[in-house]
Amino acid sequence: MFEVREFIDTCNNEEFYKYMGRFFAERIFKRELPYLINDPEKIWYLFFDKKDLVGFCGVVMNQNSTSFTDFYLLPKYRNNENRMFMAEHMLHLYHTEKIRILTNSADEMKIWESLGFLESGHKGSYTNYVYGEKECV
Repeated sequence: MFEVREFIDTCNNEEFYKYMGRFFAERIFKRELPYLINDPEKIWYLFFDKKDLVGFCGVVMNQNSTSFTDFYLLPKYRNNENRMFMAEHMLHLYHTEKIRILTNSADEMKIWESLGFLESGHKGSYTNYVYGEKECV
């Protein structure tokens, strides 16, 4: 459906910032993605429809779990089919890991729950979800 490109070591990576720079800089995205940040240890997956960026997901691997961060679709592509494609792709890549997700999107919550993620708590208006070993909950 979409082409997926993995970006590792994105600091000073011109190709990565060609696509992602506006999300870190423009006010409209800062309001929608207030916690968006690029860290050296973050792995990014960018989803493309031909040459157009559709969405992205960041991954941070910690000692005890793997977190999917910044799961985002551009407004033009926001529908459950595209959300499901991205979520299934990410789950396929990391299915052997204990995965954590923090989201406040009702549409996204339904997708994660349909893929076997369990609600594990709340942090303000955000809901925590986990996938993997039960001790993760």
